[in-house]
Amino acid sequence: MFLVLFGLFFYVFASGTVTVLHRIYLFLHTVFMVWTLFQFVSQTTTSTLYRIFYLSISYTGLSLLGIGWFVFIIFLTGQSYVIRKSRLFVIALPALISVAVVIFNPGGMFLQINEKLSPLKQLQHGPLYWIMIIQLILYVTVSFIIMFHKIRGENSERQRTLIKTAINGMFVLVLFAVSDLLVNVLIIEKFERYIPLISIGMALAASYLVHAIKRNKVLDIIQTVQRDVMNTMSMGVIVLDENDTIIEVNKVIKSIIRLRIGDQFNPALLGPPFKKDAVREFSTFFEAQRKQPLDRGEIEIAVHFDKYRHVIVQSAPILNNKKTLVGRVLTFQDVTELRLLVQETNTQNEQLQDRNRDLLIMQDELFQANKKLEHMAITDGLTGCFNRRYLLHQLEEEVVSNIRYGIPFSIFLFDLDHFKSINDQYGHLVGDEVLCSTVAAVRETLRFTDILARYGGEEFTVYLPHTNREQADLIAEQLMEAVEHNQVITGNGDQPISVTISMGVISIEHFEPSDLADPKAFLRELLAQADAALYEAKYNGRNRMVKRKLA
Repeated sequence: MFLVLFGLFFYVFASGTVTVLHRIYLFLHTVFMVWTLFQFVSQTTTSTLYRIFYLSISYTGLSLLGIGWFVFIIFLTGQSYVIRKSRLFVIALPALISVAVVIFNPGGMFLQINEKLSPLKQLQHGPLYWIMIIQLILYVTVSFIIMFHKIRGENSERQRTLIKTAINGMFVLVLFAVSDLLVNVLIIEKFERYIPLISIGMALAASYLVHAIKRNKVLDIIQTVQRDVMNTMSMGVIVLDENDTIIEVNKVIKSIIRLRIGDQFNPALLGPPFKKDAVREFSTFFEAQRKQPLDRGEIEIAVHFDKYRHVIVQSAPILNNKKTLVGRVLTFQDVTELRLLVQETNTQNEQLQDRNRDLLIMQDELFQANKKLEHMAITDGLTGCFNRRYLLHQLEEEVVSNIRYGIPFSIFLFDLDHFKSINDQYGHLVGDEVLCSTVAAVRETLRFTDILARYGGEEFTVYLPHTNREQADLIAEQLMEAVEHNQVITGNGDQPISVTISMGVISIEHFEPSDLADPKAFLRELLAQADAALYEAKYNGRNRMVKRKLA
């Protein structure tokens, strides 16, 4: 029943959510307990049959001590890749042979009864006993070789500490085991009873290991949780120590890159799915991180699986509580879907920009068309100067402002002399050309702020803001002179045509408050006065101007 309960106890822990190292140490500790327990029980009875049974159980545990310690050291020193399923049976074969010899005890060749001796000394070790001793020595020797080889090439301080812990624990156990062999097997006749030296060694070695494991947090459950979290992450993770030795990888990266814990990480040795260009880029990036170990870095490389994938590799330092570098974390994140989404977004943005550009072009064309329509609405189609409607609209606004603030202004009203005879003699095309040429000559005389408008037919109006009578008279004389000296080439071989104008000039320098009562009526009065002055100039012989001043 004890064995049944003990087996269930071991099964619960071995099959639970614990690390492999937990399970291996549990097995090793169980071997220690089995040996010590049944060695003690064997000393509590004088029955040879029961003693053989108890000692067989204890020696079975002892036979498994070598393989248990060997596997524990392998995992403790970060070389778990050595223990593969294909190799496990071969590695454990010497221990299994020893267990079979202990259990079956063929012909009493492992434990034999010597009835001539006292009851406590009747059990003697047979020749097969040395099979167990040899396989234990084999495992211990190989374990020491592995540890000494590992510690010589190990640069990580944490790994060196773990290896030293394993060496010290094994040395204590071996020392007491050799002492037990010498005292209880080779020179047992000098003692009246069995002296449990190897049990003492097991207790001391286990105490030392537990202390070291606790101090270095080798079996810390937090590490188990962290490993589980790492394995659930969608990105690949590689944890390196300060000397670029691989100390942890998660499941994602294992499916991409063949890495072994304990190996030196070398980007140049990365094979498929990394292409040569990607390996070269990653090697350059990794070398830069070595030169600046405290910096974070990121690089995007192309990896080829069934198709090219975009992978972002990030490097981040691991610092202890003293802000000293103790390692580095490399993460590999597949961002292909994100890149495709970004590309699709960029494509849509480009299409949207093209549409916006077309819309802007259409808006500009519409603006230019509206501007052209607006220009056509306020200008004369033949001469290009403003039309009568625009002039009256501007004068309505300007007159109100001028009256309110007492700003003087003047108005010219002129037409071309004998223009009908030009149309009759040369035709309307030449007449239109004369109109356009006359308008051009007038524009060169006027100021930038003056407004020239075609009032109707060959009649034109000029509004001169901020202009008193004296200034208006001077501009009017210059305007008439410019028109008189302007010559129009008809293009038919005839002599150039020159025309004169008759002009009515009206200047307003002073205003009455009553003028604001009806600005439109005041404007009509102004234009009527200018028209009257124009007709007076024509009646008096043309090619002259008549000036009027309204107070």
